[in-house]
Amino acid sequence: MSRKYFNTVLLLSTTLLTGLALSYPLTSHADTSTQTSSAVATTASASSTTTSNGNTYGVDDDNIVWITYPSTHVLTTYTGTGTYYNADGSDTNKTVSGTSGALGEVRINLNQRTAYIWDSMLDATSNTSDRKYRKITSVSSFTPFSSVYTIKPLTINFVDTDGQSIDHSMTFDFPDNSDKLENALLDATPTVDGYTFSSAAVTTGSDDNPAVTYTFTKNTSDSGSGNESSGSESSSSATSSTDSDNLSDSSSADSTSDSTTSTATKVSVSKILVYATRKIGLYKTVNFTKNNRIRWYQKQPRTKRPTFTVIGYARTKAGTLRYKVKTTSGQTGYITANTNYVGNTYYQTNPKKITVINTKGINAYRKVNLTGKVRHYRKGTVLKIKTIKHHGITTRLILTNGTYITANKTLVLKK
Repeated sequence: MSRKYFNTVLLLSTTLLTGLALSYPLTSHADTSTQTSSAVATTASASSTTTSNGNTYGVDDDNIVWITYPSTHVLTTYTGTGTYYNADGSDTNKTVSGTSGALGEVRINLNQRTAYIWDSMLDATSNTSDRKYRKITSVSSFTPFSSVYTIKPLTINFVDTDGQSIDHSMTFDFPDNSDKLENALLDATPTVDGYTFSSAAVTTGSDDNPAVTYTFTKNTSDSGSGNESSGSESSSSATSSTDSDNLSDSSSADSTSDSTTSTATKVSVSKILVYATRKIGLYKTVNFTKNNRIRWYQKQPRTKRPTFTVIGYARTKAGTLRYKVKTTSGQTGYITANTNYVGNTYYQTNPKKITVINTKGINAYRKVNLTGKVRHYRKGTVLKIKTIKHHGITTRLILTNGTYITANKTLVLKK
């Protein structure tokens, strides 16, 4: 073995071990909807999937796809100075010089059309315990230490139903293995202005390089007429995987009444946060028809229920109340206001006692805006509540020691 080759291997090994030693554990905030830190806790969430090779992958907010890598399997190297980014893709306005470290996560923000990576050295160089990321385009090299990984270019396309491109594609290199980052990409539902998401598919070229194609349907003007066929959305329908039989968010009477109206009466009510307790649909108008449906939201366990910000209210001509909402990915539409299907995301009255149900636990803070962390409570901890306090469109629970915790029902449960 030549001395030059030996020195190169020694340098890479030393850099890798240094990065592992300096890496920080991931910390999360109790209330992600109102946290003051701009970093978002991710990876190994309740909705994630762990593969046979040790990768974990998942999707945040429908459009941010992430995959983690086992430590010491891939070395990441940068050159030059780059920018730090938060997990949601926002710029921290801080820079970092070239480093090397063990690859921990690749994160694809489909709505931004940008990919980011995190490695064991980035936390140390950013001098914070919150994960910071660099754009994948700033990576000078990925060096696999495991034979199951190869470096491949991945292309992501956005097309209409005729196969024509409707937005610029994105291509980047990433460490691939038999478990495929594409599995996570198939679970995402990105957005394109003026279009509605339709489907996702994976193809592999003759060079064995993967491509993911998202297909969208062009939005048309709302006719406001027409009811779904005999299998229309009805709370008495049997549950099925087909549209016509799926359990929905309105009664048969609501659906029939909506078919006769093309206008809605506006209603003035305070903005709130709600989540879906059963399967519901998101629609382009107050008329809940198949043609107006943007997407389904399947019934989920309490900790994974889809959350919406109510930004407006309207009634159909028949008087049925609808919520105009914005999703966590920024998409707008209408959902049912039926309390059998949706409820407040935050407790509105004092629950007296709660149990922490968030997998990663919650934090207690000195201030109502959830800053000034005091301590961490693990999942399963039972806490006594002194009172409840409104904060913006959310609420906080005040413990008997005077500290504040989240009142988000997906994180804590009334005991």
